[in-house]
Amino acid sequence: MKKLLFIVMILTLSSCMVSQKAFDEKCCKMEAQIQELESRCNGMDMKEQILRQAIHDLQTKKDTLTDEEIKKLF
Repeated sequence: MKKLLFIVMILTLSSCMVSQKAFDEKCCKMEAQIQELESRCNGMDMKEQILRQAIHDLQTKKDTLTDEEIKKLF
């Protein structure tokens, strides 16, 4: 009876260890994906900021041009 209980305990612990390893592996993969997405998000935020600044600069430049300068462009 003790041997049977011992075997059941060992099997239970070993299955928990396998599950823990699989869980840790999955967590590592998900953490890497999160880091990649955060990096891409930061890059997109930077691009958006640059584009907004460029649009603002163009609007400011457009507002300061005279009608004659605009006609010369077209």
